Amino acid sequence: MKALLLLAGLAGIGAGAWFILRYMGTPPGSPKNDLIIGGAFLVVALICFAVYFFKRFKEEAEEEISITKL
Repeated sequence: MKALLLLAGLAGIGAGAWFILRYMGTPPGSPKNDLIIGGAFLVVALICFAVYFFKRFKEEAEEEISITKL
């Protein structure tokens, strides 16, 4: 599960960066579809990384508690 979250976050960053760079290459006055799609990908990547790190730190905290109980 954690590997899938990490992979989805990395894919979201790549896709978001690609769409934003594609938007930056368009002439002024063109539709902002690429910017919106790129921003959505970056938000999804941020959520995936937040959940990944939350799960990681929660597991580490549980390990520390189980060791101190002994």
